[in-house]
Amino acid sequence: MNQLKNIRSLSLPAAVIVGGLLAASTIGNTHSAKANVEDYEINAATISGDQRNADFINKVGAQQLANDLRRGGYVIYMRHARTNKDWGDQISKTLNLSDCSTQRRLSPDGKKEAMIIGKGVKSARVPVGQVVSSDYCRAYNTAQLAFGKYTKNSNLNFLPCVECTPQDYKEYSRRVSPLLSAKPASGTNTFLVGHDDPFQGATMGVEPPQGIYPDPMGVSYVVKPMGNGKFDLVAKLLPTQWRVLAQY
Repeated sequence: MNQLKNIRSLSLPAAVIVGGLLAASTIGNTHSAKANVEDYEINAATISGDQRNADFINKVGAQQLANDLRRGGYVIYMRHARTNKDWGDQISKTLNLSDCSTQRRLSPDGKKEAMIIGKGVKSARVPVGQVVSSDYCRAYNTAQLAFGKYTKNSNLNFLPCVECTPQDYKEYSRRVSPLLSAKPASGTNTFLVGHDDPFQGATMGVEPPQGIYPDPMGVSYVVKPMGNGKFDLVAKLLPTQWRVLAQY
C-alpha cells in the first residue's frame, strides 16, 4: 500500500504506468477540489465528493484490471463526455428531454472523446454487454458514439436540484444502486452512461460521508456488483486510459 500512496506525488499528464497501475487515474489533483466542481453547484457535498474522486486509488493493477474486465462481470459507470457549456439544465424551466436544443450537448471535443472511449474499450478487448443511458441527449449520444447502441433508463436521470439535499442524494442512491449492483450477463460488462450527482448519491454508502463526485466528464468507474444494492468500487479510468489496457 505504500507504493499506492506514493503514486499521488506524481504529476497527471501522460497516464504514466507505475508498478502496473494506471497512475494518472489514481493520483490526487494538485489543485483544490473546488476547482473541479462546476461553479453553479459548489457546496460542501460536491467539494467533499470531488476530493474523494481526486484521492481515489485503484484497487488492482492494470494487468489484473484488464484480465478481470475481459472475463466480464463488471458494471462500468461512465459520466457523459464533454459538453459545450456546463450549466444545470435539470432545473431549467424549458428543459424537454425530447428536445436536445433545451439541454447541454456534447461539444465537438466531447464527441471525439466518446469515440476514443469506444475505440479504447474495443482495443482492450473488453466485452460490452448492455449499454444503459439516461434520457439526456449528452448521455445517450455518448453511448451511441462509443458503443453504437444503448437503451434508456430514467433512473439514471437527474433530480430537479442543483443544491441537492440529503434526501435527494438518498433518492439517487435508491434509483442508481440497483443498477450498479446488478450482475451482467455471463462474459459481458454492463456500461451505464449517466451524470455526476446520481453517482455521488449512489456512492455515499461505500465512500462515506459524501460519496464520489465523478470528474472530469468522460471518467469511468469500474464497479464489482454484488446484488441487492451492494457493490464495490474497483478502479477509475480517464477517457484515454482505456486504450492503455490494450497493452496488457
